[in-house]
Amino acid sequence: MLASAVGNGLEWFDWNIYVVFTAYLTANLFDQGDPGSALLLTLAIFGVGFVFRPVGGMLAGILADRLGRRWVMIATMLTMSAASLLIAVIPDYATAGVWASVLLLVARLAQGLAHGAESTAGYTYIAEIAPAPRRGLWSSTLAMGVLVGSMLASGMGWALTTALGPEAMGAWGWRIPFAVGALLAIVVMVLRRTMMETEQFERELRPAAAPVRDEPLAPGERRALWWASVRVFWFVAAITIVFYTWLTAASSLATTQHGMDPAAALASSFAAQALCVCLMPLMGRLSDRVGRRPVALAFSLGFVVLSFPLMGMISSEPWTLLVAQSIALAFVACGNSIYSALLAEQFPTRHRARGIGIAMSLSVAIFGGSVLYLNQWLTGQGLQWLFVLCFVLVCLASAVAVWRMPETKGVELHRIGERDERAAEPATARG
Repeated sequence: MLASAVGNGLEWFDWNIYVVFTAYLTANLFDQGDPGSALLLTLAIFGVGFVFRPVGGMLAGILADRLGRRWVMIATMLTMSAASLLIAVIPDYATAGVWASVLLLVARLAQGLAHGAESTAGYTYIAEIAPAPRRGLWSSTLAMGVLVGSMLASGMGWALTTALGPEAMGAWGWRIPFAVGALLAIVVMVLRRTMMETEQFERELRPAAAPVRDEPLAPGERRALWWASVRVFWFVAAITIVFYTWLTAASSLATTQHGMDPAAALASSFAAQALCVCLMPLMGRLSDRVGRRPVALAFSLGFVVLSFPLMGMISSEPWTLLVAQSIALAFVACGNSIYSALLAEQFPTRHRARGIGIAMSLSVAIFGGSVLYLNQWLTGQGLQWLFVLCFVLVCLASAVAVWRMPETKGVELHRIGERDERAAEPATARG
C-alpha cells in the first residue's frame, strides 16, 4: 500500500508541476511575439499529453492482466521521471527556437503514456490488495497520494517563487521542480522493487505461472462489461473536470483570470488541499459503512448545485480562493477517496485492468485534455458561464451513472461478474 500510494503521488507531482509552472514554460519555451497565443499553445500541449493517456491505459491494462500489476507500475514511474528530466534540461526558445517547443511536446506525450499506464495499474493494484471490508479506506490512501503529489507541486511553486523571486524563476528556477521529479524516481524504485503481486492476479490469472489467455465473452458478460464501462466513463469524466479545475489549476486560473497575486494564490490553494487530504480517509471509511453510491452521489450532486456559486465567488482577493476551493475540495474528497475502489468493483478480475484502463483513459483524454484550454478560451471570450454550464452537465451525467451502479461495498472482488457469467450459461449447464 505504501509503495503504491507514494509512487502514485510522486507521479502526480511530475504530472502537475507542468500546470503550476505554466507561466514560466510559456515564457521560456515559446515565441513571445504573441504572449496570449503562447499561453494557449502551452495549455494545448498540456491537452495533447492526454492523447497518449488512453494508449498508456490500454497498453497497461493488457500487460497488467497478462504479466501482473507490479512490473507495469515500475516501468511507468521510470518513463514519467525520464520525461521530467527532459523538460528540466530543454534549452529555451531563444537558444533552440521551435525545437524547444517540440521537445516539450515529446516530453509531455511520454508523460501522458506513463500517466495513463500508472493510473490503470495503480488503481487495480490497491483495490486488489485491500481487505474487502476496508477497501474504501485503503483506496483513499491512493487518492491521498495523488493529492499530496499535487500539494508538493503547489508548495514547491510557492516556495521557489518566494525564495528566488520573479527574475531568477524566469531565468532558471522553473527547471528545479522538474529535476526534483526525475530524482525522486530513486525512492520509488526502492519501494516498488519489494512490492508483492496481488493475490487476485496470482490466484485467478496466473495459476502455476501460466500465461493468461483471452477467452471469448458470453453475450451477457459482454453486455455487463459495456454498461460498466459507460458508467465508469461518466464518473471519471466528472472527477477529471473537477480535479483539473479545482485542484490542479485553481491557483493558476485565479492568477491569470482574476489578477490574484501568484504567491498568495499558491498559498491559498495549498491550504485548501491540506484540508482535502485530511478528509480523504474519513470519506473512504464512510463509504465502507454506508456504501459507495451515497458518497459518490454527494460528490456529483454537490458540484451540480454549487459550481456556479463557487466560481462566482473568486476575485483578486486570496481569501476568496481559499474559501471556494476548500468547499469544492470537500466534495472532491467524496469522489476521489473511493475512486480506485469504485472503479475496480465494476469489473471481474480477468477484465479489471483493461476495463479500467480503456474507460478511464478515454474519459480523461476527452475531458482532461480540453478542460484547461476550454476554460481559458471561453473566459477570454467573456463566456466563462458556458464553461461552468458544461461542468454542471457532466457532473449531472456522473450522478446518473453512479445511481445506476450496483452497490459494492464489502464485496469480494472474485465474486464480481459471477452473476453475469451464470446468467449467460445454458440452462442445462446450470443444472
